[in-house]
Amino acid sequence: MPDPSPSAAPARSAAPRLDDALTREHLEAALRDEAVASTECAWFARIAEIEGRSEASRALREMAEQHALNASTTLDLLLRSREALLGARAGTTSENLAVLEKFYDRDAEAQGARATTARREGFSDIGSWFESVSRLRVFHAARIAALRAESVDG
Repeated sequence: MPDPSPSAAPARSAAPRLDDALTREHLEAALRDEAVASTECAWFARIAEIEGRSEASRALREMAEQHALNASTTLDLLLRSREALLGARAGTTSENLAVLEKFYDRDAEAQGARATTARREGFSDIGSWFESVSRLRVFHAARIAALRAESVDG
């Protein structure tokens, strides 16, 4: 007769680590794809609306929302394993604000470097766009810093 005790149960193998798996790269790519698809569908919906194509506009907006939901679920799966694209796990609001502030500071520099490259290659309009995004990142970092200060004071 087999032993029914818990110690006789077959050993469970450890869950695979998503951190080191190709599936993680696939999730990261899917997140980028969903974010881009959401933005493009919303953009195309505006064009359809301008052209008076209300049914197409409505359908494209619905698709944009679905892509945004897919991106959100994909991000959730990434955050369950470890840090997502910003480099940290989701935590308390204070921790999340600190991560975002660091991201905005870093990204402001990266956008500035992209602006320099674009201008050097002759794409002054794209360089101007990257510079605008860089300034926006600086603004976002300052806004996050103010929110963090409020939570310390409050």
